[in-house]
Amino acid sequence: MYDVNTAKVEQVLTYMERMLTLLSQNITYSDEELACDQIKQLAIERALHICIEGIADVGNALIDGFIMRDPGSYTDIVEILRDETVLTDEQATVLHRVMEFRKPLVTYSEISVLDMSALVREALPILTTFAPSVRTYIQKELF
Repeated sequence: MYDVNTAKVEQVLTYMERMLTLLSQNITYSDEELACDQIKQLAIERALHICIEGIADVGNALIDGFIMRDPGSYTDIVEILRDETVLTDEQATVLHRVMEFRKPLVTYSEISVLDMSALVREALPILTTFAPSVRTYIQKELF
């Protein structure tokens, strides 16, 4: 009935979890320390970007596989996952802000370290719940 590539979804979720570990290790530094360490900044930028793209990829796989409505934007993917009860309202609210950060992350040559670190500190607890929520939804719907 449903056609969800669960192996690909799991692969993306596992990689996201590795990036979340990297984020949690690097976000413990103060904003001043991050501002002085370009390697840490780039590590956080890359890990955050991977998480954003992972949410989009997994979201699109669920949307296509479970025949949900088509998204019009990155943030719409999160809204659809909320509507379909993959995500809670709290998760969706925070992940919506994370997805909005994609544009400055990929299109601007300078990212505000303060804005990025504040977002990561706020969103990290919710980001870590994304993979378990997706796995629970897939288990409930497919098995």
